[in-house]
Amino acid sequence: MKNNMGFGKFEVLTMIVILMGIFSFIGYTVIQGANNQKLTTMKKSGVAFSNAVSTNIDSFHYTNVVYLKEAIDERVISNIKNPFGGGYCDATQSRVDLEGGNTYTTLKCGEYLIEKSSFNDMKAVDVYKVSEWSLSKPEGDEIEERELYNCEENGEEVFDQYYDELLFVYEYNKQYGTDVYFAKDIKGGSCDVVSKTFYRTHVKEK
Repeated sequence: MKNNMGFGKFEVLTMIVILMGIFSFIGYTVIQGANNQKLTTMKKSGVAFSNAVSTNIDSFHYTNVVYLKEAIDERVISNIKNPFGGGYCDATQSRVDLEGGNTYTTLKCGEYLIEKSSFNDMKAVDVYKVSEWSLSKPEGDEIEERELYNCEENGEEVFDQYYDELLFVYEYNKQYGTDVYFAKDIKGGSCDVVSKTFYRTHVKEK
């Protein structure tokens, strides 16, 4: 059976399927291009963070590890905007490590993570998708676990989240006006140190 334009039903359905395929491909290409642009923005932010820390390293308590939160507190850099949505990149999970004269940057923005990258080759920088830290171990093989710290006063947690050890010590020093360097140095202080094992998924982007 032909329609008024001389096409049969089979031909019409075939054209619809082809057009749907074309539009799907175009949509995917546009979305992928936008996502790549956001990743490029994130990498550039990582470079800016690294440069801000390395040129102001004497401003920090530790000279080998500096968290984004510390850099913001010291006003050597502003909050980094999250290119994947509203708000900012995670100031407590982003850090710069200085090892043997080299600088390695970790930056977490939303669910995306750049981990200990030197940014020598921007195209070679690995990007991961990660979940939030949880006390419950998720299913799967690509799982990361980490010991995170807090402290308690009268059975109540002092900080509203658990931190990596060095950032915890930084927050402890600010809270209690002390000058310790490691969690083990906090003995008989104003609060009792507690640590728990947290988990998250950690999957490399294809």
